[in-house]
Amino acid sequence: MQNKPPRLLLILGILTIINTGIASLSGFAGILTGPPSLEQIKNQDIEMAKLSKVLIQYKTSPEVLDLVQKFQFLTKALNENYILFTSVSTLISLSGLISIMLMFKRNMYGFHLYIIYCLMSSTSMYLIVSPEDIPTAVLLVNLIISCFFIFLYSKNINWLKFDTSIKE
Repeated sequence: MQNKPPRLLLILGILTIINTGIASLSGFAGILTGPPSLEQIKNQDIEMAKLSKVLIQYKTSPEVLDLVQKFQFLTKALNENYILFTSVSTLISLSGLISIMLMFKRNMYGFHLYIIYCLMSSTSMYLIVSPEDIPTAVLLVNLIISCFFIFLYSKNINWLKFDTSIKE
């Protein structure tokens, strides 16, 4: 076996580092700058109201209207709990960053931490908003993407498990 990480693990690791690094930095910046101003929140509400009006005008299905309303409610709830949600999201992102660092060091716990990171990042909105107010499509897309990346990372388990201290 080789000591260098497999190419797939390197690619996935770089993608994870970019994603979690940007999310962590954005989270820290969000915590420092604080929640959006009342004017920004009002502008968001106006834009969502305009979108709803256009959708009604074009006789869009009730499901799409319901989805837009859930997004509007979700945005409002996240703005009301901005510091809590941003702090939790930042910690979750940091766990993803730590997980890949552990995997590059051939530590199997990195893979397990990555699975936890994926589940936590997909479901973190449930800390702020009740389940009936979160669009199912959002959760499904997040879980499908997470499962896909977990599957890809699992392709490298043999490299993670190989003990380099054993002499052949």
